[in-house]
Amino acid sequence: ITMILAALAVIYINTEETKQQGEAALDKSYQVFTISDDQTAATSLGLSLVNSLIIVSVIGGMTFLLVLLYKYRCMKFLMGYMCLASTVLLGFLGGQMFYVAINKYQLAIDNISFYFTMYNFAVVGTLAVFYEKGISKYINQAYLIATSVIVAWQLSYFNDWMAWALLIMLALYDLFAVLTPCGPLKALVNLMQKDDAPEMPGLLYEAQLPEGATRPGRRVRKNRADQNGNPTEAEDERAINATYNLHVSSAISGVSENGVVE
Repeated sequence: ITMILAALAVIYINTEETKQQGEAALDKSYQVFTISDDQTAATSLGLSLVNSLIIVSVIGGMTFLLVLLYKYRCMKFLMGYMCLASTVLLGFLGGQMFYVAINKYQLAIDNISFYFTMYNFAVVGTLAVFYEKGISKYINQAYLIATSVIVAWQLSYFNDWMAWALLIMLALYDLFAVLTPCGPLKALVNLMQKDDAPEMPGLLYEAQLPEGATRPGRRVRKNRADQNGNPTEAEDERAINATYNLHVSSAISGVSENGVVE
């Protein structure tokens, strides 16, 4: 669903003018080395790889910083940063996307209604992702999809060289972050599976679990508590396999990584 909606947004919520403006903005904000049409293919490829490496390095550095903040229990600072980044992404970048759609399709809306809509969209989205209590799981998943679509729409303004180079670099970074022993995502999963791990909604997402099941760590804690009461059945001791991914919304880079939403 996310890939389909992102592709449709890139195609139908854009004009030639917005594409040129967006490419110029990303070139100024994200690229250390400028890529132009008069350069050779080898030069464009090399500069794209260097620019992509710099972007991925910033993402990696921010991810390691988040892991350290979580490890040393800087929860108020971490929660504040995550909420602020998510609100800016939904409100500001989402507002840009909505503004382009309004101009392209000549939608009738006044300034007050526009800002009121985007304000509510950002606030409700942040509450749905980080607070969760009393909010339907479908609303939470819908905002995760919306976040991914907005980021994909924003990054679609990169030129072809940068787009492909960044895609390759992000794929390699994901492999490193998840599969290697020193990967930040693997470290974060291990930290959140510990018995004394604090709750941090919005930082780590898990797949849809069966009713009554909890992620690893929470089950262990429950079983230990049961030792003082009724004995725990063997069936309750089975490990719950969940798919994890990190959602990092950086107010600096405007890039976030989302888990697959079921």
